[in-house]
Amino acid sequence: MAAQGGSALLMAAPLSAAAGLLGGSAISASRIASLLGAARTFATSAASSSSAAGAMARAFTTKGANGVDALMLADVSLLGRRAPLLLGLYNYFERHLPHVGFFEPITGKLAPGTDAKIDRHVDLVYKTFNMQGDPGRMTGLQDVEAARLLAAGKQADLLDKIYGQYAAYKEGHDLVLVEGPGPVMGGTELDAMIASTINAPVLMTMSGSPAATANDYFNTAMVKRQVFADHKVDVLGLVINGLPRSSHALITQQLREKLDRAGLAFAGALPEDPLLSSVRLDEVRTALGADQLYGDRSLTDVEFDDVVVASQRLEELLEMLGERPGGRPLVVTSADRLDIVLGLLASHLSVRGPDVAGILLTQAGTSRGARNYARSAIDSIFAGLGQSSMYKGTLLPVLSVDRPLREALAALGRLDASILPTSGRKITQCKALFDRYIDTNQVVAGLQKSRPTRVTPKMFQHAMKQTCLASPQHIVLPESVDKRILAAAAEVTARGLARVTLLGDPAAVNTEAKKLGLDLSGCTIHNPAASDRMDKYIEMLVEARAKKGMTKEMAADLLNGDINFYGTLMVAAGDADGMVSGAMHTTAATIRPALQLLRTPDASNVSSVFFMCLPDRVLVYGDCAVNVNPSAAELAQIAITSADTAKAFGIDPRVAMLSYSTLGSGAGPDVQKVTEAVKIVKERRPDIMVEGPIQYDAAIDPEVAAVKIKGENKVAGKATVFVFPDLNTGNNTYKAVQQSTGAVAMGPVMQGLLKPVNDLSRGCTVPDIVNTICVTSIQAMQFKVRAKKA
Repeated sequence: MAAQGGSALLMAAPLSAAAGLLGGSAISASRIASLLGAARTFATSAASSSSAAGAMARAFTTKGANGVDALMLADVSLLGRRAPLLLGLYNYFERHLPHVGFFEPITGKLAPGTDAKIDRHVDLVYKTFNMQGDPGRMTGLQDVEAARLLAAGKQADLLDKIYGQYAAYKEGHDLVLVEGPGPVMGGTELDAMIASTINAPVLMTMSGSPAATANDYFNTAMVKRQVFADHKVDVLGLVINGLPRSSHALITQQLREKLDRAGLAFAGALPEDPLLSSVRLDEVRTALGADQLYGDRSLTDVEFDDVVVASQRLEELLEMLGERPGGRPLVVTSADRLDIVLGLLASHLSVRGPDVAGILLTQAGTSRGARNYARSAIDSIFAGLGQSSMYKGTLLPVLSVDRPLREALAALGRLDASILPTSGRKITQCKALFDRYIDTNQVVAGLQKSRPTRVTPKMFQHAMKQTCLASPQHIVLPESVDKRILAAAAEVTARGLARVTLLGDPAAVNTEAKKLGLDLSGCTIHNPAASDRMDKYIEMLVEARAKKGMTKEMAADLLNGDINFYGTLMVAAGDADGMVSGAMHTTAATIRPALQLLRTPDASNVSSVFFMCLPDRVLVYGDCAVNVNPSAAELAQIAITSADTAKAFGIDPRVAMLSYSTLGSGAGPDVQKVTEAVKIVKERRPDIMVEGPIQYDAAIDPEVAAVKIKGENKVAGKATVFVFPDLNTGNNTYKAVQQSTGAVAMGPVMQGLLKPVNDLSRGCTVPDIVNTICVTSIQAMQFKVRAKKA
């Protein structure tokens, strides 16, 4: 009737890749558990700034440096027939890991026979493997909402929502299988976008076809692998479901050879299976919403090979059934054909009568009274058999549906083979076929490739905001006359990400907010002109700048005329935890007060970094905004503080000290400066992984690194923190990357200050401001932690 595994559904598996194991087909649970590690957890609560800050550092790390917590199944043939592969793969991982999960980014067909809006495959996995918890948490978005977002061009919002649901679900799981929604909507492109967002390697799946050759499968695999490669997603291999048995051996051999030459693992192919391709009584009962009147429910887990419409006399029906060469049909008849029901019951009880799989009763054409009489008579007979001591066998399954015969037959004709939670024999067969035909070592070997844990932009931003929710900090925003600032303040307070103080006249600010339709009830609006703290701030400014000749009159003029100085003094006095400005001011105007009032006594220089949110990862660039031409010692300080900043935000710091030379390939004063800086870093902070001088391509691309640098290197090709030799190089590079790739550049994030003050671009958007407020909040948490330790 249909290819095994059912009609076009969706299914898949989610996140990252890890390190070393191979060997036999059986793998010890303890070894896998130690290699794969526990799932990443995001901070959801914290009793203090210290615990919240610590949660941020844990947000992107696993127990193992190369921990895997997700695998996506992506159907590149877009037919959705992956149920046998899903069941087999889940069964395999469940045998080796204590906590395996399943996640559906976008729902496909809903589970039949239930009022709850649960995806069909979620329902199958949940019930088959006796999973605990709310199955509703195992999905990202309903298909209707996902389609609306895609149609509106809001892919970013779609991915945000999926990642938020996924991140909440994966906590507490060692591995989560994610089913790519490609067959439902979006195709392979959407699968790749989701896999990149949640940092999941992909196992491509295909459905077998009688007309397809090894070349057909190979060409499709190569095209689809490139789609994933374009999104920086690792493809672990290919597996096929439902390959015709007549060509199974030949195609698998040819395809394995072709894929081996192309460097893509072939994990095997499940052959077509008559049991999986059959439609069973439980599928009829579920699809038609039929009631089971009689018979053991376990008897509905049987297949039927034909549908026989019984409209003739009973003797003619029995004669026709007796002449059939074999098989067990489903007999469909009207509910008022008492004679047929009783005749087939007698045939079922007899060792010589023709065998049928079951009976489906449809609406009777007679009056309701006649139908009720017939039903009552049958009830009495079946009940008597159940109570009789003379008959101990099973009763013939009889189903009833409140549809006319024509409608019931049309529904049966549309029915595809599927696998339900009640399909015990099919589920057992799926597991057996998977164990026999699929080489799980091919999958596990790909999962265990050693590589640093990657932080995607969605991961970064989600974890950052979860940390802010755990311990909201007090952030002052001086530029209340800018509508973007007001919109960001409203959003931040509504979401509980921070406590916000806006500087300005309350009446004017509230009037503008009302015009914009913004709710600022969660914000504090503070008017510096009417502040009772002005005298205190004047004293602080005079004391801090006494050596520069600052007087009270000069300080008063400065505080009344420069809103950024006032905001910075709020931070210095402890009246706020941090400040964000720059939407209307230059970088110099924003950070000058901080450089004068908040410089740390032990830091040789203040510097900055940008968090570069590329499509598939987050990198740290420093210094791109402050130091024009740093010395070797200053460059070393920039590298150390940048590494610490990266670590504080959950990014594993691998520091590349950039130059036009790679480890001595060139010479000159600039190269020598970087060489000396690297030496200083290694002496002062041997815990930091640092390399240099090194060129950008060798620092970021493993293939280039392998050519330019011989031997093992912990930074080359894997760098996450890039330290530029001067401001000219750094500033132009970050802007070039930003403009050429569409990357979001979050920053500049200031380093080397006593408390956080951060600058916005004058072209910033509301999301930019929200992100910068979150960055500043997390810095404030870190500063509090360091202050307590001191």
